[in-house]
Amino acid sequence: MEHAEFVGLIRTLLIIGLIYFGVRILMKVLLPWAMRMFFKRVQNKMADQMKNQANQNRDSGFQQQGDVFVKSAPKEKKKKIEPEGGEYVDFEEVKD
Repeated sequence: MEHAEFVGLIRTLLIIGLIYFGVRILMKVLLPWAMRMFFKRVQNKMADQMKNQANQNRDSGFQQQGDVFVKSAPKEKKKKIEPEGGEYVDFEEVKD
């Protein structure tokens, strides 16, 4: 009976070792590949955004690169707010 327990222990340790080293080898291969793919996608997205931004600036009538152009917001005239529902009546407090 002791022989079967010893063989089971060795078998379990071998399985754990194979899984451990298998995962390490896969991570050395798969992790760098996954990181390259991720950063390539991010780089392509950023390049597309830069192209879109450049096209928008060219289409919106801005000057060429190197020119300075400040576009200010139009000034709005302040409207006088008048109370609705009649005229305002000032009152005094009455004390007894």
